[in-house]
This record gives sequence, C-alpha cells and structure tokens, in this order.
Amino acid sequence: MKQTHVVIPCYNESERLPRDELSSFIDGNPWASIGFVNDGSSDDTSRVLREFQGEHPGRIDVLDLRQNVGKGEAVRQGALQSLEREYDLLAYLDADLATPAEALQDMFEGSRPEHRVIFGSRVQRAGVKIERHASRHYVGRTFASLASLILDISLYDTQCGAKLVARELVSDLFSEPFLTRWLFDLELLMRLRQLVGPEEFDRIVYEHPLDQWVEKGDSRVRLRDGLAVPYELLRIRRAFRARG
Repeated sequence: MKQTHVVIPCYNESERLPRDELSSFIDGNPWASIGFVNDGSSDDTSRVLREFQGEHPGRIDVLDLRQNVGKGEAVRQGALQSLEREYDLLAYLDADLATPAEALQDMFEGSRPEHRVIFGSRVQRAGVKIERHASRHYVGRTFASLASLILDISLYDTQCGAKLVARELVSDLFSEPFLTRWLFDLELLMRLRQLVGPEEFDRIVYEHPLDQWVEKGDSRVRLRDGLAVPYELLRIRRAFRARG
C-alpha cells in the first residue's frame, strides 16, 4: 500500500470516536497517517483528538476549526493541511468508520495503476456486510438517479464516505471552496472531469465495491438538506456549465 494520509472530519465526536479501532489501524499500518479536522465542535472533541495525537506521535494531525462549516469544507481544509506532509494518496473517511479504515487497502489493491480517484461503493451482494436502512438505500438510489440525469455522472454511489485521491490532484481539486454543504463529493467529480476531460475522467476514476459498510445512525443530514438536493444539483450544473 502506498503512503496514505486519511482525513477524518469530526463534529461532536468526543463520545463516539472509535479510538480503539483507529489505534489498531495506525499501529498496524505504517503507510498511514491521519488528519483529524475538528469542525467547530461544542463538546470535548478537540481535547479527545489532542490526547489521541499524543498517543501516536508523528502519525496524527489535528486541525481545529473555530466554527462548524460542514463536512465538505472540513474535508477541504484537512486536504489543504495535508499538503504539508509527504504521501502518495489522500483518503477521507467518516468519523464513525461506517467504512472500516482497513477498507482503504482493499480499495487500492482492487484498482489499476491508471486509477487516480477511487470511490468506495455500497453495493449489496452475496458474501459482504452492507448494513443500511432500507429507506436510506432507496433515497440514495433516487439521489443517484437525479445526479446522473442532471450532472451526467454515471456512478453508483458518489456519497459513500470513503475516497482515495492521488496526491498530484489534491491541490487542483480542493483549492476552492465547494458550492454546497453536503454534495461536495459530486462537485469533486465535476472538477475532475473539467480538469482532465470526459475521456480521461472515465479512465482514471474507479468505483470499488466495499466488503463492509455498517450504518451507525445519527446522520448529520437534516430533512431540509434532503429537500434541497434537486436545487443543489441544478446549482452545481449551472456553475460548471458557466465555467465551460
């Protein structure tokens, strides 16, 4: 596995952060480092992250944001901070580790050398552990259909919180703030397609079916965020059409 820096955005995670699982991941994988982004938490998340950093010297970065800015901006800030480190791949995961950290190696090993952006995909199939509420699954499929129709992006699962990005793309993809709070994964793809062109985009993007993904509940996405999705998709389409 190539050297990988994993960005994990955290909002009020002092009681939920899976420290044992993260410690095992860091201790067992010398190729990995972690950059936690405390997204303006109102609890003791900052203290917990600093303690964890002290337990793993040199392997953990902590970035404290003064106010809550949402997952997309937190990941973006973590990605920009990561450029101070040496690594080959930038990853990001959700703080609850619905996708286990070890899945990153499977995602990389399942790809080919030309793949520069690798997405985890929650495809339910025999022999794997994909645990997701049925209602959220169907909402997700509806969203994917809308995204495909409005943005002409043919991917099964853009919203899974497990991604790998080649370092040479990080600056271009994360330099500007995202337009939307929750659909930044789609914006990232639109930026990439605009950067490299449709044919190269199809060649370097890979969707890897995960062997394990377990919904942990307590979603940060509110109902009104879901209702705004069609508007936000149209907003993204207009912005990228304007950029040409």
